[in-house]
Amino acid sequence: MSAEPQPQSPWQTATISRIEKRTPRVTSFWFQPSRPFTHLAGQHVDVRLTAPDGYQARRSYSIASAPEAGAGIELAIERLDDGEVSPFFHDVAAVGDEIELRGPLGGHFIWEASDGGPVLLVGGGSGVVPLMAMVRHRR
Repeated sequence: MSAEPQPQSPWQTATISRIEKRTPRVTSFWFQPSRPFTHLAGQHVDVRLTAPDGYQARRSYSIASAPEAGAGIELAIERLDDGEVSPFFHDVAAVGDEIELRGPLGGHFIWEASDGGPVLLVGGGSGVVPLMAMVRHRR
């Protein structure tokens, strides 16, 4: 279940196209990347936010959408009250805003529906996000 190592992806902009609150602490954000984007179930992206003074904060988020879901990607972001990035998404970000992202990244925790056979997925907390992509991909 591992892919070939990938070269480092360049940063690109992505526009928030939809926002949906899932639970009191988790919100899904759909992004439309500025360049073509294809991923495998289980991969993630790095998100980079830049403050007006130039300070940058980066975080990795697993992709929740299935690879065949279309050109955009869904990230399910859990709010961490003392975090630098998740409060921005929960309190400030709006449809139409642009962020920077890099990816898809990661090839060690991926799954292809063509692998077949029964599958048991176990996860907890934010660890269920890559499993969401795998379940959606399996359908």
